[in-house]
Amino acid sequence: MSVKDILKDKASSVLSIEEDRNVLEATQMMVGAKVGSLIVTFQGKLVGIFTERDLMRVVAKDHTNVDKIKLKDVMTTQLTVAGPDEDVDDILNNMITKRFRHMPVLDGDKIIGLISIGDAVKTKLNRTQAEMSILREYMYGPH
Repeated sequence: MSVKDILKDKASSVLSIEEDRNVLEATQMMVGAKVGSLIVTFQGKLVGIFTERDLMRVVAKDHTNVDKIKLKDVMTTQLTVAGPDEDVDDILNNMITKRFRHMPVLDGDKIIGLISIGDAVKTKLNRTQAEMSILREYMYGPH
């Protein structure tokens, strides 16, 4: 199963914010959309990601100025990105090994999605359950 299979089940729009916006604006956007991260862009191109972990680091360091701190100064820029044809197992292993929970998906330079570790686990679980059902039917016949 590939990343594009995960994206089929998600909303087609990708939440993003420009790097010159502030932490408070990003946090309000995340809360409003009930998401744990935002793609950060500069002139429409991916330059980073702002996550709940980034927010925690900012608040722990300087909780009084979140309306003045620019995303470009606190976002995560060392990104691992996925392509639409990458295997979900590889993505999940990468997330677990490198200890991150959100991965931008690019098709060339175009941002086409953002997947979470929850999305990957859900897809893997659904696939495993479908395979188990097929095996049960093979072993015991249709119910």
